Amino acid sequence: MATAIVLCGLACPAWADPLGDAVLRALARHPEVRLAEVEVSQAATEVEMARNGYLPALNASSGPAAAGLGYDVTLTQTLMDWGETAGQVDQRRALLARQQANLEVVRDDAALELVETWMDIASGRARLTVIDDQLARLQELADMAQTRVEGRYSDQSESGRVALAIATARGQRAGIEGELAEALDRYDLLVGAPANGVSLPPSPTFMDSVREEGALEAAIAAAPLFRKASLGVDIADGGVREARAARFPRLNLEGSLQRREIGGRMVDDSAVAVRFRMDTQQGFSALQRPRLAMQRREAARWEAEGVGRDLQRLIESLIRSDAALGARIAALQTQVEQADAVSGLYQEQFIVGRRDIQDLVIMETERFETERQLIDLNIERLRLQYRVAAQLGLLTRAMAGDQMQMPVETP
Repeated sequence: MATAIVLCGLACPAWADPLGDAVLRALARHPEVRLAEVEVSQAATEVEMARNGYLPALNASSGPAAAGLGYDVTLTQTLMDWGETAGQVDQRRALLARQQANLEVVRDDAALELVETWMDIASGRARLTVIDDQLARLQELADMAQTRVEGRYSDQSESGRVALAIATARGQRAGIEGELAEALDRYDLLVGAPANGVSLPPSPTFMDSVREEGALEAAIAAAPLFRKASLGVDIADGGVREARAARFPRLNLEGSLQRREIGGRMVDDSAVAVRFRMDTQQGFSALQRPRLAMQRREAARWEAEGVGRDLQRLIESLIRSDAALGARIAALQTQVEQADAVSGLYQEQFIVGRRDIQDLVIMETERFETERQLIDLNIERLRLQYRVAAQLGLLTRAMAGDQMQMPVETP
């Protein structure tokens, strides 16, 4: 049967341009992925800059005076800042981790876009095969109807009815060709190469890994989308520590060299001292900043909670949809088998005059619709697997393996 041949890719994965290779090529040229990679590198640089807060600070100035050239050089080493620098570094590290999680999310979204396009191409080609088979069967009916007309067993109405069905099928084929051409253009844009050898991949088992008790919760906790949201809490927590520390004066060790004009002549001076330094405080802002930072942390915590709940609801919905599709596919497979048997019986009855051409045309149309729905549901079930993988951050790793690494390591 044509449908079984078309869907052989579900169990017989052998294609010239593997889906994983196509995903890698699409990721390498995707602008949003490249942008996310640059943002990770940028966040890593910000971490290094924040860690410079542990190093001495150098201030220097120079300029002419009436009696000569003056200068002022001060070297400051912070001895105690109550954790302000540590809070800044922790913030930047959390920002880097969030950008890395965002990169994983963007990669999986881009990979899913390519997978969806791949499925559109495979679906279009499979439907073209099915409708070509239907056109061939309708042509056989047209030949039979014409033979009956020539033998004066019927009038031209039977030939006209079959011709109408053929015209309708050709119109449907033209629509499928248009959708396929659009998918091919989209593939060429994403990958930068024509879609050669695209066929259905074997059915993955991403859903099976989260069906066990507690597996879904663990998968969501490790998902980049949830980590990206939950890292907002770590960023806000670093802000809380920084704001609390800023209320107190820093203890610095300072050494200075000066050459300045005193009494009309240039005087050299140097000093080494331990000093308390405090930023300018306006009103009660020093007390209000920690409260604001804690409010931001609480908001980030609830935002992460909401992302986790939405993600769990979405995954559970996809799993339920997969079960429903499995039941529908089983019913359609039975329907296709019955349509084959009934179609043969109708042709036998037509030959002996117990059926007219209208019955055969209706049967062929119903058979085509059943086969088309079977293809669509099988491909939709494949899509659900890849959508679950993309939501859980598993898609790129599964398709690209160790070839897809982070651009930088966490400092």
